[in-house]
Formats: sequence, C-alpha cells, structure tokens
Amino acid sequence: MVCKGAGGIQQQLTSYRETVVRQAAVAAGAGTHRDDAPTCGICHKTKFADGCGHLCSYCQTKFCARCGGRVSLRSNTGC
Repeated sequence: MVCKGAGGIQQQLTSYRETVVRQAAVAAGAGTHRDDAPTCGICHKTKFADGCGHLCSYCQTKFCARCGGRVSLRSNTGC
C-alpha cells in the first residue's frame, strides 16, 4: 500500500514541476514587455505617460521630477 501511494506522490510532484516550469517560461516572456515601458533613467521606478518627464540637456536621458533635484551637474558636457 505504501508503494502505491509513493508512486502517486511522485506523479503529482512531476506534474507540479512541469506546471512551475511552464509558468516560469510564460513569466519570462512577459518580463521583456515590461522593459519597453519608458521609465526614469536615474531611479528606474517612475513610469512615464506619453510626453511626460524631463529631458537631460547633456545626455538626453528622461528623468522624473523627484530625481531631477538629486542629480549633480558635471563640469564637462558628457554625462
């Protein structure tokens, strides 16, 4: 009786592993779409709607209003 139960558990474990691998593959595919969203070039947290955000005059990087005050200006023109 114990062997029969162990075989059922092994089958459930195999099925569970396959499900986890399949869901991980779907999640990995969805992660690439998330990177396409325009986000702040400094904190990488704030997402911008169309036309929003400030643009650096030196390197043309978009940044949010919260990060704009924290960035120190460099003496040279390259960022």
